[in-house]
Amino acid sequence: MQPADPVLVVSSRYAEDVALAVAGAGFEPLTERRPEEAIVRYEGEPVRLVVVDARGALTQGLAVARALGGRVQVRLGAMIVLLSKNDGEAALAAHDAGATSVMISPFGHDALANALRMAARHAQRLADAALLVEPGATRAGPDPLTGLSTGEQLERWLSGLLAAPEPQPMYLIALGVGRLAPVNAAYGREIADQVLSVVAERLGQVLEARRSLAPAREARLLARLAAAEFAVGLASPLRLSEVKSLAGALAEVLTLPFVVGDHVIHLSGRAGIAAIDTVGPTGSREMSASLVRRATSALAKARTREAGTVEVFELDPAGDPLTRMANLEADLHLAINDGGISLLFQPQMALDSGATSNGAIVAVEALVRWNHPVLGLLSAETVLETAASAELAVRLGRHIRARAMEAAAAWTGSLANLSLSVNVTAADLADPRFLQGLEVALGNSGLARDRLVLEVTEGALIDDVRGAARLLEGLRASGVRVALDDFGTGYSSLAWLARLPIDTIKLDRSFMMGLTASSRERLVVETMVALCKRLGLSVVAEGVEDDAQLEAARKAGADSVQGYHIAPPLNEGALEDFVGIWKNISLAR
Repeated sequence: MQPADPVLVVSSRYAEDVALAVAGAGFEPLTERRPEEAIVRYEGEPVRLVVVDARGALTQGLAVARALGGRVQVRLGAMIVLLSKNDGEAALAAHDAGATSVMISPFGHDALANALRMAARHAQRLADAALLVEPGATRAGPDPLTGLSTGEQLERWLSGLLAAPEPQPMYLIALGVGRLAPVNAAYGREIADQVLSVVAERLGQVLEARRSLAPAREARLLARLAAAEFAVGLASPLRLSEVKSLAGALAEVLTLPFVVGDHVIHLSGRAGIAAIDTVGPTGSREMSASLVRRATSALAKARTREAGTVEVFELDPAGDPLTRMANLEADLHLAINDGGISLLFQPQMALDSGATSNGAIVAVEALVRWNHPVLGLLSAETVLETAASAELAVRLGRHIRARAMEAAAAWTGSLANLSLSVNVTAADLADPRFLQGLEVALGNSGLARDRLVLEVTEGALIDDVRGAARLLEGLRASGVRVALDDFGTGYSSLAWLARLPIDTIKLDRSFMMGLTASSRERLVVETMVALCKRLGLSVVAEGVEDDAQLEAARKAGADSVQGYHIAPPLNEGALEDFVGIWKNISLAR
C-alpha cells in the first residue's frame, strides 16, 4: 500500500485532529463524523485502512469497530482503534472487535503516523499473500481452511432436521475466537490461518470427547461461520443448562495456549446460544436462518463482556428484536411518507424579574412522537434510534422541521406570535444540504425568521466546531436565532459560550435539581446564569417540575422556564386551548 492511499477516519469528537495526523503520514483522510454512517461510507470507498476513534465515546466506538471488523478482514485491510487513557482496559474488547492495533492516549501525531504505516504494511502483506491463492479457487464447498462445513451448509443441515417427521429441539452455539486480529498483525496471515485450523481441530476434539455422554438421538454439526466464528448445531433432547455447559467448555478450550511453529498463541473465546423448541416442517428454512441469526446476536452481546462469557438469546415479549427493528425501520419509512409522525409542542413561560405571578407563554418547542399502528405511542428516543438505524436521521429531521414551521406559520390568535424551537442534530449539521433544506422549508411555510429558534446540543457541535459556527453565524445574520440545548451536560460547556454564535442557553434539567439542593450547588447554577446574562444570552431553565424549582429559576435570573409544571407537550388543539386560558388568567390578574 503506497502513501496517499485513503484512510477512513471514524471520529465523533476529534475528527479534525486525527485527519491532520493521517494527512501528515502521507495518506488521504476520509473523515466520517457520524458513526451510524461508517458502514455505508466504508462500503462506498476503496479503502482498506480504518481508524476508529473511540476516545470519549467508548460504547459507540466499539460498536463501530465490531461493525467494521469483519468487513476490514474480508477486504484484507487493517483497523486501528484509539482509546482514552481511562478506557485502556477496553483494549482487549477492541482487539476482539477486529482491531489490528490499539493506541491509548496520550499519543502524538508521529506515533499515530507510525501506527498507520505499520497498518499499511500489514494490509499489503495480506494482499500479497492473497495473490498466492490458485486461480479459480472456490469457497462454495466445505471451508477450504478448516475442512469444516460452511455457514450455508449448516443452515441446510438445520433445515433438514427441522423438516423431519419427528424433529427434536434444536440448539445452535455460535463461538467467537478473540484476539485473532493481533495475531494476524504480528505474525501474518499464514500463522493466523494455521491457528484457525488448530482451533477447528480442538473444537472437534471437545465434541468427540463427549460423544459417549451424548444422548443416543443427538445429531450435531461443527461449522465455520466467518473468519473467526464457528458454530455447533445440535438436534438433541438436552436441557438448555447442559447446552450452556457445553458452550462454556468450548469457549474455555480456546483460552488454552496454541503452539504454531515457534509461536505460542493466546486466544480468548465467547459463545452465544439460540434454541428452538420442537417445530413442524412448515418454515424450516426460515427457522434455520433465524436460529443462526439469534445465536450470532447472542454472541455479539457476549463479545461486549469478559472472555469466557456465554450468552443465551432471549426472545423479547414484543417479538424478535432483530425482526422488530427491521420492521420498525420499514414502518418509519411509511410513516414519514404518509404523515404518521405527529408533532407535540411544549410551552415556555417568560419570567418577570422580581415577580411572583406567572408570566406569558412566549415560545414552544416542537417534539416528535410516533403513534405506531401496532405498538402504540412510541417515545422520541425510540423514533430517533430507529431513524439512526435505518439511516433516516437527516430525512426525519428535515421532515419534522418543515412540518413544525408550516404549523406555526398558520397559527392565529393567541398562538400567532409564539417563537418556535426545533431541534438540530449532529447528522443535520453534517448534511451538506441542511442549509438549503432549511431555507426551502422557511420559504414554503412563510414563517417569519425571527420566530424560528434552532436548538443545537453540544454533542452535535463538537464534531466540527468551526464548520458549525460558520453555518450558525450565517443563519443568525439572516434573522434565525440559535439556542444551545442541554447546556451543562458536555465536557467543555463554558468554552462554547464565547466561541459559538448563540442567542440562548437552555439549562439542562440537572441544573434544576442543583437550584433546590445544597447552597454550593445553587451558587454554581446562579453564577452560570449570571455569566450567561453578562454575555448577552437569554436563559431558559428546562425540567421545571414544581413550585420550588420555578421560584428557584426565577431567583437565579432565568428568563423563561419549560417543564411539566408549566405544561406537558401538547397537540395543536390542546396548545391553543392552553395558551388561551393562560392568557385570560393572566389578564384577570
